[in-house]
Amino acid sequence: MDVKSKVRDIISREVSIKDMDARVECFACHVMYKVMHECNLDEATAADLLSQVLSEDSALNERFIQAMEYLHLYTRARALWFYSKERIEKDSYLTMHVKNAIAEIEHEAREYGKDAMLRRLLLSYLSTYIAQIIGMDLHASTEELYYLLRKKGELEQEIGKMIEGIKLKE
Repeated sequence: MDVKSKVRDIISREVSIKDMDARVECFACHVMYKVMHECNLDEATAADLLSQVLSEDSALNERFIQAMEYLHLYTRARALWFYSKERIEKDSYLTMHVKNAIAEIEHEAREYGKDAMLRRLLLSYLSTYIAQIIGMDLHASTEELYYLLRKKGELEQEIGKMIEGIKLKE
């Protein structure tokens, strides 16, 4: 059996679990780590294969997102208004907000320049990353990040260096 087939089987098995363990922090990470361990892969390769398999199999992708929503929304009683919508409504809602966010970033780039836009994107990524690894909500992780930036000047300098490095590669 090739690796992609094994990954597909792991995903199918994990999305079929009837009594999903509510102790799982993140369903996507749970599945990725199963792929990683059962296929003896590094994290980046496992994540890439997971994404490839889901991109190539729309039915499995639907089941995956349903399982993720069940665990993250329904069992934790979060965003139940979103969970209860039909998929087409969810897609429309998300698409609208993604387009709004893109327009906002484009406006900021025109208004304040690329440096400000890159900084915002980087800080958004860092806030999301902190939220994921700690398991806190995004608002709280953003506040924690800004607390660190205000407290420790070297983080601010590292962010500035990274932005400069990105600009140099243009």
